[in-house]
Amino acid sequence: MTFDFDRELQRLEGKLKALRSKEYIPDALLEIVARTAAIQLEARAAAQTGQAPELPAELVAELATPEAHAQGAPLLPRDAFTYDRARTAATFGRLLAMMRAAGGSLGAAAEVVREAMEKGELAVEDACDAALRDDVAWFDAWALRLNDAPSLVRFLAMGSVVPSVEVLAQAVAAEQARRTGADKPGATPVVWQHGHCPVCGSAPLVGRLVGKEGALHHTCSFCRHEYRAKRLQCPFCLENESKNLEYFTADGEPGFQVHVCTSCKGYIKVADFREFDRISIPVLDDLESLALDIVARQQGYTRPTASAWGF
Repeated sequence: MTFDFDRELQRLEGKLKALRSKEYIPDALLEIVARTAAIQLEARAAAQTGQAPELPAELVAELATPEAHAQGAPLLPRDAFTYDRARTAATFGRLLAMMRAAGGSLGAAAEVVREAMEKGELAVEDACDAALRDDVAWFDAWALRLNDAPSLVRFLAMGSVVPSVEVLAQAVAAEQARRTGADKPGATPVVWQHGHCPVCGSAPLVGRLVGKEGALHHTCSFCRHEYRAKRLQCPFCLENESKNLEYFTADGEPGFQVHVCTSCKGYIKVADFREFDRISIPVLDDLESLALDIVARQQGYTRPTASAWGF
């Protein structure tokens, strides 16, 4: 699939219009989200100039075998992902400048980061490599230095590396489709049975229902790959007893469901816009349905992934 920057920018603007109607989303937060998403789209466009990306030969050799993949091995573990370091550093710089301009405690924390980079205490590559490794301890150390904005460095790292990661994930998925024949017309859709992304092995962020039959698609919290998942199954502990799997909705949030597992007490939000004229952008669906996170947590449920926006 080719990347159409103008189309994606138009969809982003439409989605942001819907988000601005949510009174519980602070204007300052929405402005950061809007500018971050636009910066990422520009970086994605620069990384993928209209053509479907091809997987480098050296990474093709690293892909999990079909047998291992069928057993649940990710095609390419997240710590094996590569990224365009120069382009990512430029994106990091743009995001950091945006945060400094935000002022307040966030701007002050961004200034601490800038000074640390100037002194050689923080390198963009170190932060992005830590994001690929999901190195919690590395980011926790920076969180201690930034009490008023503890997630800032993680946000900058993930926000910067995501455009390259998305392009590579698309190439990995396309290579897998070619080698299995899933890209052939009429091929039976692959329903992933395991509780993590088939491309990189990370946990899902959100889901959405697609088509007349309501096929469930999950979006990966790391590489943003969207894949078809088993409808009646907890995406985290793989519980498949219907008596332990429930869902609820909330007044004022039409089009969203919260799927919960009473076995592991995990939850995932699912967008169902099939009867609505609404745009679905998974990472922004997650923000649009923020009120449902509050309800789920009040009922004792948790999810293992943070939002795409650092909280």
